[in-house]
Amino acid sequence: MRIMKRNIILLACLLAGISFHSCSLDEPSYGKTTSENYYQTDSEIEQALTGAYLQLRTTWNEYALNHYFVGDCSTDDALKGGNGDGDRAEVRDLSDFTVYTTNGEVGRRWEILYRLINRCNDVIYHAPDAAGDKDLLERYAKEAKALRAFGYYCLVTTFGGVPLLTQPMLPAEVLTIPRASEDDIYTQIIQDLTDASTLPAKGEYDEADAYRLTRGFAKAMLAKTYMFRGDFTSAETVLHEMVETDGDYQLLPDYGMNWRPEYENGSESVFEIPNKVYDRNIATGTNVPHYFTSRGGSSSYQGYGFHVPTQDLYDAFDADDPRITYIFTRTGDRYAGDTEEQDNSGSETGFHDYKMTVPSADKVGFDPWMISYNIRMIRYADILLLYAEVLNENGKPAQALTYLNQVRSRARNTNPVDPRRDKQVYVPQTTANTLPDITVTDQSRLREIIWHERRCELAMEGWRRDDLMRQKRFGEVMHAYAQKYDTSKGRNFDDARDYLLPVPQGEIDRTNGILVQNPGY
Repeated sequence: MRIMKRNIILLACLLAGISFHSCSLDEPSYGKTTSENYYQTDSEIEQALTGAYLQLRTTWNEYALNHYFVGDCSTDDALKGGNGDGDRAEVRDLSDFTVYTTNGEVGRRWEILYRLINRCNDVIYHAPDAAGDKDLLERYAKEAKALRAFGYYCLVTTFGGVPLLTQPMLPAEVLTIPRASEDDIYTQIIQDLTDASTLPAKGEYDEADAYRLTRGFAKAMLAKTYMFRGDFTSAETVLHEMVETDGDYQLLPDYGMNWRPEYENGSESVFEIPNKVYDRNIATGTNVPHYFTSRGGSSSYQGYGFHVPTQDLYDAFDADDPRITYIFTRTGDRYAGDTEEQDNSGSETGFHDYKMTVPSADKVGFDPWMISYNIRMIRYADILLLYAEVLNENGKPAQALTYLNQVRSRARNTNPVDPRRDKQVYVPQTTANTLPDITVTDQSRLREIIWHERRCELAMEGWRRDDLMRQKRFGEVMHAYAQKYDTSKGRNFDDARDYLLPVPQGEIDRTNGILVQNPGY
């Protein structure tokens, strides 16, 4: 069997030179590669599956960048940053809720996710009839179903009902497909993730395939789906399996370990997009850290300065919370092996995103646009806090405290001094009273505490918008933010419009109006 790493390098060579500017519903892949000349063997199906995985990490079009821009910069957690309002203005419009139907960031999300879905459909459709190891082919189809479900989850939670494509189609056929209902999309997501929940567990793959999707990923996304729908009973069932039965994951002992190279794909990682550079001449790295690193100073840390933590996010933390060290960078911080200090003078708040700051010592000899750094998408801490939340919603607050306090315990036992830095401007002064266990069992009060803990624990990881939407308080939070800081950010939020993004106008035009626009746009 061909190993995934070799396939990634091979396909990265092919994808690195491709420019993706067209809309994606009818992207022209069919008619070139067909069941008559490809998809015939298990090795060809595996290569097609690797091509699906790579849709999340295509050079200059990485999904993670959109995940953070949409998931954080449109919320109270992050400012757009960059070099003024005109720099990546489409993200500013997301932040101000003045989004046009031609917004480039909105179009990028639609495009990437439908490219992913289209390639998954190829694998799912052709795998059963391919020659070779039938167990492998069944597994490849399940991996593709998990990826397809992820794509549809990200679409339906931001656009509402979208065209439901579940098998390969010719471009002309695709353009005749109207939007399905949200219920139909969620039904497909649940079916795909249920099928994929029998994938191997984390650790059951060999080293070469270590980043393949697992049963844990399928169950995590299934739980998120149920939570988004308010189906707390089903969510509890899935989360109980993950936490109390499967035992596939555990928290790392120190919060900061999650962002060190030696703990990539560690025991806490449920879903991680690998961007390891196996060959420095091949574009298998990521450029997301370059977008999010401080603009100021020398080449050591100089980037584009987007995705800036807000003062409001910083103020959400207790002053002695050790997680502050691993979420915010400041002017004057310096990483071991670097010769110059961080310069955040261009940041409106004085902060930048620690979780995406890669020390220059780790980039020696690499193209700064091809950084060897994995994107941590879902951590086990997220799962524990979801479980605490759903237990509380289901009238089991005492049980919820167990999992909430697991996360808080790890946080308070985290080293407030970053071992990667030899100069750290602010060190949280921890004491015996830092982040004490929560004992509150009143459902309403505990709900607020758990929501707050999610904000702190998962800060700058792209899930804030998702949480605010499913908690049905997105508008409330954003209006409060705008009023508190007397800013345009959040002021224009319209509850009747802004829980969804607009369908890209280009897609509506290409279908001659078969696709209809969301209300208010």
